[in-house]
Amino acid sequence: EISVLGRLLIIGLWTIADRDGRLEDRPKRIKAEIIPYDDGDVDTLLGQLQDRGFILRYAVDGRRFIQIINFAKHQNPHVKEPASSIPPPA
Repeated sequence: EISVLGRLLIIGLWTIADRDGRLEDRPKRIKAEIIPYDDGDVDTLLGQLQDRGFILRYAVDGRRFIQIINFAKHQNPHVKEPASSIPPPA
């Protein structure tokens, strides 16, 4: 039910998220890092991923973030990787 570009996007989000599966919700930056040469509205794709339960988009103190759902369940970060500086969703 998710387009090919949306599927590529979720894979790419896993590569740029921090050790807790969080990242800033900045669609233009995300597009530049993951799918720079593809046509597609990353903001819309992120909305679709949220609608289907892959990510959670949230805000803290006026700043927007993304939490990848079940990230910790599937990842084993390196012990020396720094802790997340992004606040968790409420």
